[in-house]
Amino acid sequence: MISGETRLGEHDPSGPRFWIAAAVGLGIVAFGVRGLLSSNIVGSAQSWASFLIGGLILHDGLLAPVVIGVSVATVFLVGSRVRPVVQGTLYVVACAVAISIPVLTGQGRNPGNPSILPRDYWRDLAIVVGVIALCGAALALRRLRRPAPPEPAADPGGW
Repeated sequence: MISGETRLGEHDPSGPRFWIAAAVGLGIVAFGVRGLLSSNIVGSAQSWASFLIGGLILHDGLLAPVVIGVSVATVFLVGSRVRPVVQGTLYVVACAVAISIPVLTGQGRNPGNPSILPRDYWRDLAIVVGVIALCGAALALRRLRRPAPPEPAADPGGW
């Protein structure tokens, strides 16, 4: 077997943890669908449809290509020993930025009430990204200081 390949069935979903997680996830989905259907859906059907279609277009047209491009770039620009740390760090930074979008764009700000969104959120995001980057750099350095793992032996009976 070539390194990195998995045998058929080796990672198939099974076991009690999988089925418990699946049941919990199905319950969450059912709760969301019930809430959507019990709301005034006649008046908000167009709003929900535009939200869902816009989300799909945004995801497939912008987000997915950016993630794929950054992932491919890390394969070519970053060594294999620290690549998981770099990709994980970039993922956490992307999540922090995505969560910050509403306050960065001033959603909910009211000029009549200066206590709503009173901070410099761009500076705060820069601090958070800096801390995440420092943690990622520390993990990458720690990984580089360890001796390299031995290369797996070739499987003469494999492909």
